[in-house]
This record gives sequence, C-alpha cells and structure tokens, in this order.
Amino acid sequence: MGKTGELLGHFNTTTRTVLMAVVVGVFGYGGFQAIQAYNAPRRELESKEREVESLRERLEETEATVAERDQAIDGLNEDITERDVRIDELEEEVDRVQTAIRLLKLRRRLARIEVLDQQTADDSSVTTNIRFTEIGDDGQQVGEPAELAIDGDRIYVEYLVVKFDDEYVEQADIERGTAICLLERIFGENQEPDDGFVIDQVGSRPNSYMRGSHTSEFEQQIWDDFWTIANDREKAEQLGIRATHAQAPSIRMKAGATYELDLRATGEFSLRLTDEGEE
Repeated sequence: MGKTGELLGHFNTTTRTVLMAVVVGVFGYGGFQAIQAYNAPRRELESKEREVESLRERLEETEATVAERDQAIDGLNEDITERDVRIDELEEEVDRVQTAIRLLKLRRRLARIEVLDQQTADDSSVTTNIRFTEIGDDGQQVGEPAELAIDGDRIYVEYLVVKFDDEYVEQADIERGTAICLLERIFGENQEPDDGFVIDQVGSRPNSYMRGSHTSEFEQQIWDDFWTIANDREKAEQLGIRATHAQAPSIRMKAGATYELDLRATGEFSLRLTDEGEE
C-alpha cells in the first residue's frame, strides 16, 4: 500500500502538472488571441493612417508638381505677352519706317506749265507763251489756267517753302509731316522778279487748297507770319520748322513741251520736263 500510494501520489502530481500546463496553455493562447483581437483595430488604424500619410505626401508632391507647372505656364504666358508686345512694337516701328520712307519719296504735284509757243523778235529777244495750271492733292486742276507771256525762254518759278524738322516727317506728324509751299510768281530771264506774274499773294491761302482742303490755323499762322518766322529762330523752333525761305528754280523751256512742278515731303522742289512733254 505504501508503494501504491506513493505511485498514485506521483501520478496525481504529474496529472495536475499536465492539466495545469494545459490550462495555462489554453489560457495563454486565448490571451494571445484576445490581445491580438484587442490590438487588431489599432493596427488597422495605424495602417490606414500610414496609407493616409502616404496619400498626403503623394498629394503634396502632386500639388508641388502642379504648382511648378502652373509657374512654368505663367512664365510662358509672360514670355508670350512680352513677345506679343514686342511684335506690336516692331510692327509699329515697321509702319513708322514705311510711312517715313513713303513720305520721303512722296512728291506732291503743284502745277503744270505748257509751252504754247515761242516768238523771236527782230532783236533776237524771245517771248514764251505758257499756260500755267495749278494742281491739287487729288491731281486735278485747281482754278482756271492762266495764259502768260514771259519775256525770255528761261522761266523762273519763285515759291515760298516751309520745311519741318526731319523727325516730324519721319513720324508722319499730322500738321508737320510734309513741307508746305506757296507759289508766289513767275518771271523770265529778261524780267525783274517784281515785274513777274503773281500766282499767290504772301499771307493768302495757296490756290492748291481751293478744292475744299482745309487750311489749319497752324498753316495760316505760318503764311501770315512767313518772313517773321524766317527771321526768328526761336519762333521757328517752337513750330518745328527747320527752314523757311524763298527759292526760284528755272529751266530753259521749248515750244510744245510740258513741265511739272512738284514738292517732296522734305521740301525739295522740282521743275522738270514731263514724259508727255518729251519728243
């Protein structure tokens, strides 16, 4: 009995130990599962937070990229705007230069002189009979032609001219973009200028304006004070005038020929044989 009881005691002890181990294992596993179950939401939340953070970082990167792209687009738009402005400026400059070139080459016809005939006296003096016709800006006749008998075959046409500073001509200034002229008188080589035929009186409105073109107050002031301006440098500068004077170009004319008077925008005057007057 003694050994049997001892064996039973050992068995019971072992059994209790095993049972205890089993119980501990069961409770340990359950606890682990419970802890896992308890921590699962937190881990999922942390995972979601990491995803959100990742998405936030990607969003920030995307926003930064978009911002850089927008900045680049703004820069391109500024470049395009500057280019358009520059193009506009260049187009204006081209227009100005083209206008200046056109004005510099522009010839305004003033009058036509037709030589009707020439008569030679016994003393060898020559009388040239001409028809003088003023021409308007539209190329049409202004007023009635005048038939004149000039003493000599070399004919002078005296005129008053106002030349403006080149900058006004180049800029196509409305009032000073071209020289203005007043045909004063015609005379022959054997006549004194005062004995010549008067075309326009100084201070009057030039005949070339008589087809309805308006003479501005600015121009009328010049014609009224022509010789005063010619002798007053300060006044001339205030009006943008570089020269105010009289000239009398001449040409030896021949019977049956036609001559033309014209004026360039810069003030150069021409008295020349026309194509229709050439033989």
